[in-house]
Amino acid sequence: MHMRNRFVTLSIAAVAVAALAHSLSPAATAQTPAGAPAYAPARTPAGQPDLQGVWRVWNLAKFDLEDHGAKPGVPAGRGFVVDPPDGKIPYQPWALEKRTQNFANTKSADPYKNADPLAKCYLPGIPRMTYLGWPFEIIQTPQYVSFVYEWSHKKRLVTLNSTAPMPDDEGNWMGMARGRFEGNSLVVTLTNFNRYTWFDMAGNFHSDALKVVERYTPINPDTLQYETVIEDPKVYTRPWTIRMLIQRQKDIGILDYECTAMLDELGIHHAWPRDFDVN
Repeated sequence: MHMRNRFVTLSIAAVAVAALAHSLSPAATAQTPAGAPAYAPARTPAGQPDLQGVWRVWNLAKFDLEDHGAKPGVPAGRGFVVDPPDGKIPYQPWALEKRTQNFANTKSADPYKNADPLAKCYLPGIPRMTYLGWPFEIIQTPQYVSFVYEWSHKKRLVTLNSTAPMPDDEGNWMGMARGRFEGNSLVVTLTNFNRYTWFDMAGNFHSDALKVVERYTPINPDTLQYETVIEDPKVYTRPWTIRMLIQRQKDIGILDYECTAMLDELGIHHAWPRDFDVN
């Protein structure tokens, strides 16, 4: 009887530990605790919430936005899809099959044969650039918010003027952005994407009908909550949402990373034919 009670106690403890681990997943912890007082961030001279500084995402979203097991070169991890509640990207049936094919075609070390656009040093797109693993800096003026990325020194300009022309970022790889402040949050709406970028290394993709709405919300002096709603009626059955934390990087600023230079050093030719040059 004593052994049976001990077994039951250990089983209950194991279930409790598993439940705690699930509750502490990145998708869950990226929310402000219920009932907690709202954080009041510092303000710029123009009165905007001050989001300036160097920031970095420290998670496994770059591998797969959904829950995933370990694969060669890929650590197992929890997902970041918070809507739908099941954590799955709501693909149309044909698109789910294409996602599977996309991942199957990422096995080659040859960038020309690898289906992931990032393997060829093409721009990662939004939101992938945010959680790619390299830091980025936010700089604010009354009219614009600038994102300066360490990855290949790329920049993104978000206009806060609703009537100003929207910058065409790098041939629509990064979309066309217009921003606004809602309370403490910077909200960026992006449209006019091309169809060539992915969301992660798992082959999650979109079409040229993609619309992205990003929300950067400071929840303490050194943490932003990043939430993004993704909509594409050509590929998904409904809009879906990811959520994660972005941490302030205090110890060092933006350094040097040139993707194509890395290919050069490896002796990899990167002037291959590109379908977007002729389509």
